[in-house]
Amino acid sequence: MAKAAKRKSKVNKKSARVSSQPKAAKKKAAKPVRSAARTMATPKIDPLNRKQYGALTPGLNVRDIRRAAEFYANAFGFRLRTIMDTPQGAVHAELRLRESTLMLSPESRERNNLSANSIGNTPATLYLLVEDVDSVFNRAVTAGAKVMMPVTDMFWGDRVGQLSDPEGHRWMIATHKAEPTEAEMAEAMRRMSEQQPSRAAAAAAGSGSEY
Repeated sequence: MAKAAKRKSKVNKKSARVSSQPKAAKKKAAKPVRSAARTMATPKIDPLNRKQYGALTPGLNVRDIRRAAEFYANAFGFRLRTIMDTPQGAVHAELRLRESTLMLSPESRERNNLSANSIGNTPATLYLLVEDVDSVFNRAVTAGAKVMMPVTDMFWGDRVGQLSDPEGHRWMIATHKAEPTEAEMAEAMRRMSEQQPSRAAAAAAGSGSEY
């Protein structure tokens, strides 16, 4: 009887050890860890970064980033998305208008990154489509833009005005009004050239139109 009780006691102790740390339980506890590791995999990166930018993002060199950003917000409706400051001043800014982003960088003569005003001209024109060209054009002039061409109905179907902003960059502000055929555009430009040759040539050059 004593031997049987002793054997039973050993069996009970062994069972207690097995039940306190079962192998099956250890395996089950490990599975969620492996599953969580798989869940925490690195997310896929969009190489085009479509959440932040469109296909083309213009960048302008300006003398004063904050002043330029304020003008673009007040005149054209841009929203400041980010600005990077250093003890030496702002070094980068991004503004957003609908699906488009505009970047601003500070003028740096050491790096030959000159603003349009420092160069005295600009070879580029930014074409900005808005709901009401007359309203936006007048607001931009009030904010400090210089009129280069008054708002006019153009031969390609847009109503357009041309401005130079306080930093010297050139903008064509436009509202799409009609969709003429190529023949209608050619005839409209012929009439405009007869009536206002300089304006027709300037508008065609600014828009990049083949007409």
